[in-house]
This record gives sequence, structure tokens and C-alpha cells, in this order.
Amino acid sequence: MAEKILRITFNGISTLTPGLPPNGAAPKAFVLMASSEGRERTNAWQGNIEPHSPFIYVPESIQWGEIPTPADSVNDDKLGKCNIYFIDNARVTFYPLPEPEVHYYTDSTRQMGVRPGSENVASEYDMRWLMHINEILPEATLKDAANPARGRIEERQVAAVVELPGGTLKANFACKSAQPKTFASPGGRIEGFKRVLATEFFIEMKFKEETTIVSLRLDPLRGPEDLSTGVPGNALFLQWGDRTAIDVRMGNDTKDEARALRSFRRCDARSRDVNGRPVMVPRDDDFDLHYDMLEDFGTRPLPQSGTTQTQVDACNPAAVGSNG
Repeated sequence: MAEKILRITFNGISTLTPGLPPNGAAPKAFVLMASSEGRERTNAWQGNIEPHSPFIYVPESIQWGEIPTPADSVNDDKLGKCNIYFIDNARVTFYPLPEPEVHYYTDSTRQMGVRPGSENVASEYDMRWLMHINEILPEATLKDAANPARGRIEERQVAAVVELPGGTLKANFACKSAQPKTFASPGGRIEGFKRVLATEFFIEMKFKEETTIVSLRLDPLRGPEDLSTGVPGNALFLQWGDRTAIDVRMGNDTKDEARALRSFRRCDARSRDVNGRPVMVPRDDDFDLHYDMLEDFGTRPLPQSGTTQTQVDACNPAAVGSNG
């Protein structure tokens, strides 16, 4: 029998740390979900920031044992009935552990371009397509109080953390017609950056072939004073059955956008306004939430789309470096 694979796809305001290490590997990685509670509803552009909720989106067919009551459920075009759990104050860990060390997939034989899709440009799964905040703010780092590698999270602007103890990270384009982005702040454009951004990333964790069940454990992020994580029993149990690979989604998005994951109709680039004109998505206003977990460098540039953009990209995930 082949190794067992657990594939987890992240979308929305999901901040991966560390970013791409020099040697393409790290002992452990973390995904941080920013809280939208208690912060301004607009950004420096006066753009509206919708309330976001970290979530786990799991096919009911792979859940094992007594299934905790979900906050919602949808019929996914690909995965069947899926249960959605909106989580908060949660540190998600895995047991048993997968094979150790996190590897970042890069297509070392090909360089980056404006977009993937040609023979001389890096594969769409290359992690360099994932937006790295240090590309536009080289000195940006996580706040110490938000850095999960340092232990307990004290920063209230972090709603959830997912620990990744091993596996291979890859970028992903759920909607294949993504347009190139630039970054700008209200004071002017930041030059030297123009390419498409991966709208998702995923990790493939390998488990020993005799593994039948893996648990996703949810411990309180900030200690026992608040035991509510959003999952009754604080654990989800997943089974492979006769499969060799199973899929789960996690993210940090509006509740409507989490539900919209059920269908690739969310990628429809032909949304139209009341006058029948294509709806342009000029800027990812929600990207501003990433910066709440970083040291303040005085500027919060946002991804900008060109005038031909008609696809709803939703929120862009990102990577960031840490200082320990």
C-alpha cells in the first residue's frame, strides 16, 4: 500500500510563516489567521473590510466517529457534502504526526515571470507565486506576540494558528484566469512588482501506510480562560478508508466566501453590474488584515488589479518572515 496523503488547502487571509527559506525547507511552518474583530472596518484607502472567520471545511465522508455539529454544511461539486466549522482562539495540531520537515516546492529549472503557463516560466505550483510580504516590505516581520514559533500567542489580532509539522507546500490557482497585480499605497505605487498571485496554497502531508485515522486537535490559543474553539469536543477525526489521499480546506474569509468554495462557479469572470458591464475588482481591501500581525512599518500597500480584471479573486493569502 502507498503512503497516506492528507492535503490541506488554505485560502483567504492566511499568513504562512516562515516564508520561503533559503534552502527551501523548514523544521516546522505555521499558518496564522488574522482576526477582524475590534479593528477598523476600513483601510487607508477607505475600502471596506468585511468580517472574517477562520474555518475548517471537511468532507463528511472522511469524518470518523461521532461527527461534531458543524456551523454550516454545503454540497461541494467535487467533495460531496462538506461540514464547515468556524473557529476562533484555536491552535490546530495533528496526531499522529506526518513525516517531518516542511518542504517548499520550487521549480528550480525555470524562472518567475508575470504568470505561469509557458515552458520557460515556473510551474503554477511553485511557492514563489504565493505573495511574500517581504517582496514589498523587506524588513517586515511578525510581532513577537503573534509569532507562534515563540510559544503562546498573546496578540488578540490572531484568531487561529495551524501548525504544519511536515509536508510539501505548493501554490495553487483555483481560478485559472488570474490577472497580474501590482502593489500600491495611497501615497503612490510601489514599483518593481508585477505578476499574478496564487489565490491558494496547499500542503501535502505524508503519513505511514498503516495510518488509518488522523485527528485535528484544537487547543485554546490563549490559554484555558477561553475554551471555545468553534468545534464541539475540540477535535475532528479523519479517516482514509480505502483512499490513499484525502482533502480538507482551511482558511480565513467571510462566511459567504467560505460557503462559496462548494463550486468553481465562484471563478466566473463575467459578473456584471446593473448596466451589464463587467465588474472590475481593482483592489484586495481585505489584504490589509495581514498587516495587523506585523510590526508597524508605516505603510500598508494593497494588491491592485489592472483595468481588464473581471475575476473575483477574493482574498489573497501571503507569506512573511519572522524574527525567531
